[in-house]
Amino acid sequence: MLPNSTTPQLVDFADLFDTSFMRRYTRYRSFEKFLVGGRFDIKSQKDFEDLPEELMDAHVKKTTKFSSWQEMIDCATDKYILHKQAALR
Repeated sequence: MLPNSTTPQLVDFADLFDTSFMRRYTRYRSFEKFLVGGRFDIKSQKDFEDLPEELMDAHVKKTTKFSSWQEMIDCATDKYILHKQAALR
């Protein structure tokens, strides 16, 4: 239930940043490896939320086709929604 929904949906990062997205737009095959590559010590949701956005932006800029973390999230979200819409047809 996503395409016409007005209620925000929680989507797991493993689904949002799937293997095909990561291989196409980054130097990594998974979001987990992307985090490891940035030397981010993420063991919980709180660790991730506490990560300074400037550090994530710098890692994104250096290792992906995006200029910021927000741009990467926006692209992944758009692709995820388009994929879900196509699956409903």
